[in-house]
Amino acid sequence: RMASKDAGPNVHPEAQSIVESFRDEFEEYHSLVEGRVVAIHDLFNAIAVQNGKPLLPPPAIAFLLDLREDQAQKEGGPIVASDQLLQAFTRMVPAKDNKEVFDEKVVSHVRDTIKRIKHAKKVMPELKPDLTELHAKCDGDSDKLFAWFKDLLPADQEVFPKEAFLGMIMRVAPDSDKVELETFLSGISTNMDESDTVEKLRACCQKHLA
Repeated sequence: RMASKDAGPNVHPEAQSIVESFRDEFEEYHSLVEGRVVAIHDLFNAIAVQNGKPLLPPPAIAFLLDLREDQAQKEGGPIVASDQLLQAFTRMVPAKDNKEVFDEKVVSHVRDTIKRIKHAKKVMPELKPDLTELHAKCDGDSDKLFAWFKDLLPADQEVFPKEAFLGMIMRVAPDSDKVELETFLSGISTNMDESDTVEKLRACCQKHLA
């Protein structure tokens, strides 16, 4: 298996101490996502894409995190302990990289993700009533919710397809006609960044509620 090969001679001999030096960041991230594997999978895929690597299939994630048959579950998905997450990062330090390169390639994305999650946790309580009202007016219609989402995108991303909104942002089938309220709220919260202010999203909601 490709993944197990990567965990052998291609891993840095000092991988453990390199990862240990970033323990605080990794543990903060683990705490913010409550160890949810679905969130960790998203993070690892984002790191892969940023470094020009292919997306990681579920078996690779299961290998990196040492997922077991009896892995703890929460809200329908597996959760891992912080030590499992640190071990996964240990398996991601290539033999040719040093601490600084690992920081740039991997840890910087973890820090960015921590910032985004903290931002979402701060603004979502204020935005939830607006987003709930918008969803109710649209009756969860995927075309209408996508039209709202497109209005939030910067000009250079206006070609973002509806299938990507549904599959990547909402995590539903790309041909879904409807999006449940909790799915909509979760998708928006998970994909926010610091440019998504209460004012910006509220104004866009008001526009589509008018």
